[in-house]
Amino acid sequence: MTYMEIVKGRYSCRSYKSDEISKEDMDYILECARLAPSACNLQPWKIYIVRDEKVKAGLCEAYPREWFAGAPVIAVFCGLKDENWKRADGADYLMCDVSVIADHFINAASDRGLGTCWIAAFDEEKAVSALKLPENEKVYVMTPLGYAADKSPALKKRKNAGDICCFI
Repeated sequence: MTYMEIVKGRYSCRSYKSDEISKEDMDYILECARLAPSACNLQPWKIYIVRDEKVKAGLCEAYPREWFAGAPVIAVFCGLKDENWKRADGADYLMCDVSVIADHFINAASDRGLGTCWIAAFDEEKAVSALKLPENEKVYVMTPLGYAADKSPALKKRKNAGDICCFI
């Protein structure tokens, strides 16, 4: 599959089969994520692959949607505070770094035929509590992960390149 096919085929999946994810698929996805770039190569992140039903239930309290609970895995992407690069003016790039690794993970999952859905509108305190995170970890993104139970919808309308890019 080409990268263009991967990004065109990826969509926000909201219906999952209960099938377990194969070790080969999970290993591939995590290897692709591991290779993500970060500012100054500091790699200030941690990914939690949650299969435990009790922990998943706690994450579902943080994002209470029935379809979210139906996925066999929930991946949670955390930034490690004070381990990331900050620009000279103090701008903090932790969210940016975590977004890059989450995107690598999500696109690799799509490459393997797995569905995901980028989730950022969750109750962070409940997510932290469910995972029993240390003080230095901040949750930025969660995604359910599993084989899609539905068919991929048509590609959503996107702006043209000329509408988002300026050539100077």
